[in-house]
Amino acid sequence: MLSEADAADAEGFLADILLCLPVFGVTVFEKSKAPAHLPNGQQELFLRAKGIEARGIESAEGFIVRSRSQAVKTEVPSIHAYLSELRQSLLANGILQDAGEFYCLTEDYTFNSPSTAAGIFLGAPPMGAQSGRTQKGVR
Repeated sequence: MLSEADAADAEGFLADILLCLPVFGVTVFEKSKAPAHLPNGQQELFLRAKGIEARGIESAEGFIVRSRSQAVKTEVPSIHAYLSELRQSLLANGILQDAGEFYCLTEDYTFNSPSTAAGIFLGAPPMGAQSGRTQKGVR
């Protein structure tokens, strides 16, 4: 257990690091900045497969999946290692939580691409037919 002074020093150091990381392009520790209302012309995309539903939007930072999106619990054997490791990391950090029959995203989360997001939520390498669609079913 750290003393109060040591804890304050550690928190200050962490704050300094978190301030510097975006300068080097490391944004993994930043909260997603998903707008409450979508800009004109931008549509929310939906992924409905394997009994789950996830929704997200494209942004300048990446593909933002909205909180309360659902993910399957099982992974297929052919899932890419980086997708499996990212799923485990999201679970360990409480960003994905067990919600009974599926996992649930606890906060908006930014992925590098829609296909990475689809792989995480489907527990499988994404296929073109599984990519996001608008509410009207358009890709």
